[in-house]
Amino acid sequence: MKKILDAIVPVVAGWLIWVLTYLVSSTIRWTFIGKEQFDGIMAKTGAVAVFWHGELLMLPYTHRHRKVAIIISKSKDGDIATAVIKRFGFDAIRGSSTRGAETAILETMELLKNKYTIGLAGDGPKGPYHVMKPGPIWFAQKMNMPLIPVTARFKHYIQLKSWDRFLIPMPFTRAVAIYGEPLFVQGLQRREGMHLAQQRMEQQEATAENRLQ
Repeated sequence: MKKILDAIVPVVAGWLIWVLTYLVSSTIRWTFIGKEQFDGIMAKTGAVAVFWHGELLMLPYTHRHRKVAIIISKSKDGDIATAVIKRFGFDAIRGSSTRGAETAILETMELLKNKYTIGLAGDGPKGPYHVMKPGPIWFAQKMNMPLIPVTARFKHYIQLKSWDRFLIPMPFTRAVAIYGEPLFVQGLQRREGMHLAQQRMEQQEATAENRLQ
């Protein structure tokens, strides 16, 4: 019975969250900054896109049914997130630095070769909150691809008390999504690349907040 529930719960929960996410996202009054350039990069070469974990389930709506794959941890929460993003037409790569890392790396590199855009939570899967980790930098360097920082902010929202301070926007709120200028981190030390990406994410957050004033 437990195995059956473990298989059913993520599917049912994923469907419910997808319905709510789709309905809420379709009412949001989005302002996009840099989206046309990002779309062009996606179509031409693919990219490594980095976002904060707390924004994971809002961003797929804006690029649904595209050649995008998201790296998601092998956890129960990850099972639900996987069910959601697949309904948005994305692929899921399951793995993290602690579980399934080697398989996830190989799968990610194969998709990047096929001009997929890979999305990674810069502070995932367990934080600390809004602290950049080396994974996105490593992939961008390894595959010689641009790193695109992506941020989203909402005028009215609920913020959960989870480690990632997960954002749930209110229906019909205003929102700003910023697709930053490509970062080319090749030739940089890993920590330099992380610092550069961290700075850019913080700058974009401030810009988005200002646009919502």
